[in-house]
Amino acid sequence: MDQLGKRIRDYRRKRSLTLEQLAQAADLSVSFLSEIERGLAQPSFASIKKIRKALGVSLLSVLGQEDELINGTGAVNGYTRDRVITGPTLVRADQRKKLAYPGQPDFYELLTPDLNRQLEVLYFKMAPDSDTGPEPLLDPSGEKCMVILRGSVEFRVGDEVFHMNAGDSLSYPADAPVSWHAAGHEGAEGILIITPPSF
Repeated sequence: MDQLGKRIRDYRRKRSLTLEQLAQAADLSVSFLSEIERGLAQPSFASIKKIRKALGVSLLSVLGQEDELINGTGAVNGYTRDRVITGPTLVRADQRKKLAYPGQPDFYELLTPDLNRQLEVLYFKMAPDSDTGPEPLLDPSGEKCMVILRGSVEFRVGDEVFHMNAGDSLSYPADAPVSWHAAGHEGAEGILIITPPSF
């Protein structure tokens, strides 16, 4: 949390934003944002996404993982990709790049070689009864498809709720407000496909 708060504060200062300006842009209270920056509060995943959007940086930049996941060619601010795969690239199971939210047992593993391409494919694992938090998640426009490999997930897209079990898939607009919950006691595993990359 200390490192997360420091990165947010550094990005805010680089953009010459006051706490009040960033809090307003991210629709958060000034006191809560101040606590985040000082490592005293643990923001939800949705709050981190609001902050990164207000700062104009990628989620991975805020989490401190962008450098290892984007190889540097064709990436502008972690989002714009100018190249596509021109040949096969193997990613070994034990060499996947891991994406994790601080303090949470859930994680994502990148199945594509990096985030510097037109398509992003992630394997995810959710602990029993874990969820995305009280606020829906919002991403830039595009398309997403989720496939459940194990367990059950209650997935909300806008006002619609989908109960997904192993083998089910759901396609949806990337900019729709979404939230999900790992139903049952076994947790859930699945694949998330995103185009263009926005994680």
